[in-house]
Amino acid sequence: MQKPLSDIPFFFIIGRPRSGTYLLRNLFDAHPNVIIPTECPMIVNLYPKYGHIMQWDKDKLNAFMDDVFLHRDFHKWNINREAVKKKLLSYEGHYSFQTLIKAVYSEFQSVFPKKEVLLFGDKNPVYSTNTEKVLKAFPNAKYIHLTRDYRDNLVSIRKVDFEAPYTPLIAYRWRFSAKKVHRLKQRYPGSFFSMRYEDLVEAPEKNMRQLCKFLGIPYEPSVFEFYKKQQNAFANHPGHEVEKYHQSLSNPITTQKTGVWKTKLKEKDVKMADAVVGKYAEISGYSRKYYKDLGLLVLRGLPGFIYGRLSYLFADFLDYLPFRWRLKVKEAGSILAFVYNKVFGK
Repeated sequence: MQKPLSDIPFFFIIGRPRSGTYLLRNLFDAHPNVIIPTECPMIVNLYPKYGHIMQWDKDKLNAFMDDVFLHRDFHKWNINREAVKKKLLSYEGHYSFQTLIKAVYSEFQSVFPKKEVLLFGDKNPVYSTNTEKVLKAFPNAKYIHLTRDYRDNLVSIRKVDFEAPYTPLIAYRWRFSAKKVHRLKQRYPGSFFSMRYEDLVEAPEKNMRQLCKFLGIPYEPSVFEFYKKQQNAFANHPGHEVEKYHQSLSNPITTQKTGVWKTKLKEKDVKMADAVVGKYAEISGYSRKYYKDLGLLVLRGLPGFIYGRLSYLFADFLDYLPFRWRLKVKEAGSILAFVYNKVFGK
């Protein structure tokens, strides 16, 4: 018998872009007891407006639904609007924001067959720098923090177009995320589980068993066949997006993308990355190649640090804007970043 939505726990996959979070999300999507849609940061977007509502009437529920559908990536969930409306209107009365979010997530149409839902999940790279906001929205959730060698991460991000390919900036953002999550783990040790991408792909069965135990769900070996249905899973994604960002997910798990920085990065980039990331390399389980005489490099990377920090402060400022203004500003920012990378990225 299916539990009430309010009793089903929630978990988040957090980590920098190009760190294997999408791979991990797909593994859980293939689990018969887990619902975890493709990424759409509706939780952090909707919480400032709806997070404190406990009494829902039809007007509030309809407004909530309209705002859900405003998200740019929500169409990829393949959800019927009338089905969502019917589900949400059944929650008229005294319910939490968390329950309403689960009601929306429960309508996600996965390509993998589902049995009893034991767990809801969410994956989004922005959560690795907005973790406090997610904690406010879901204080009882569990968090899987996935890290990838910052130098491999640098190589991978340079291939895409949603972040400027500037070594100090990419390394700063990696360090910022690692530092933030490290501090939260110290405050909430039972809520966080850290794992390296390298360990996951080297021993996937062993590490998935650990993750399932942490989340309180049964281990299911069939999840490793997720790649066989990727063509169907990406049906609502633009073809160029799949080819550019997720092509590797159409194949079994491999270690081929670990340690690529050793042949792909110039020494000056390795040295800059080591200088910027600093001690958080070792804290996260990685070894720097360079340790000494890095002060001048840190100064040279200062523009990247300043830009990175200002971008995070600006994102915090957006929380004070009305919901629809906030979405428009974020969408405009994404378009500007894309254009900038196309024109100046190389």
